[in-house]
Amino acid sequence: MKKITSYFVAVLALVLVAGSVQAQNDFSLAEQLYSRVAINPAGTGNNANVNIFSLNRFQYAGMTGEGAPFTTLLNVHTYFEKAKSGLGFSFSYDNSGVAYTQMKATVSYAYHLNFGKGNLFSFGLGLGYANKLFDPTRHVLEDDSERSDLGWGEEIEQGHYFDANFGIEYSNKYFLAGVSVTHIPGYFIKDPTTLNYLPNYYAYLRGYIPCGEKFKLSPAVMYYYTGNLPKTSSSEEMKNTLTASGAHVVDASLTGFIGKYFWVGLGYRTETTTYAMFGVEWNWLRVGYACDLNLGKLNNISWTSHEVMLSFSIPTKQQKEWDDE
Repeated sequence: MKKITSYFVAVLALVLVAGSVQAQNDFSLAEQLYSRVAINPAGTGNNANVNIFSLNRFQYAGMTGEGAPFTTLLNVHTYFEKAKSGLGFSFSYDNSGVAYTQMKATVSYAYHLNFGKGNLFSFGLGLGYANKLFDPTRHVLEDDSERSDLGWGEEIEQGHYFDANFGIEYSNKYFLAGVSVTHIPGYFIKDPTTLNYLPNYYAYLRGYIPCGEKFKLSPAVMYYYTGNLPKTSSSEEMKNTLTASGAHVVDASLTGFIGKYFWVGLGYRTETTTYAMFGVEWNWLRVGYACDLNLGKLNNISWTSHEVMLSFSIPTKQQKEWDDE
């Protein structure tokens, strides 16, 4: 089985603040880049194993009542040698607050140029379906008259969309780099609302540094930008004050791999959140855990976020041939 370091990119970005008037576009997770299909289709079939990846994130754990954000993600993908292509499927469901939910299902394809000795260049396209739902009746307000000020009625609002993503990626034994854009149809939306998806942009780098036979280091950095998505309000004054600009986020991390079976890492993102992660691999199975550490401006908040990752990388004959090249 290929070493765990060829799968792992230690990157985490904070889920956008839940329960706010603005619904988030994409979510970014600590362990999702074990399988990058969800944000960069060029990662589809990045090795010839059959890869099955699942992740659940519980945000603001310990929050009482309903509405704590929850995210689940499933990626499945593999490589086909004769076509020099990867094919995969990604599904996600995100409850980003009391009233907001979104669901995405995408089929991804990547074409690979294998230059041998671990040098791989790929570009990919993902096509699928996306859905956003806002149910204002799930919000319980102290003063129900505030609904009109917030622009919330009693009707459930929902949007159904065709979705498309594109990305490129290069990797070798010691280095990985990729760029991608998600929700490409959002370019053509003239008057976006919180029920629309606007393009999100990603760029990431990861290094792999052997430090003796039993220890490796993997520094990583990721930048992403979420498109401008205006907040809605019934009054023109509130529209002016609640319009949200896109978020620029930089995430840096350092992960150490101990032997062939364990990893532990720390990271920091520009939204003043520090996080920790660790995991174990045994044969085809990989189990990981990550949590946010509430420091700085967040040190007075007792709630935190937890991620649990479970994935399988089932070896195939063509993977052995790939490794031998």
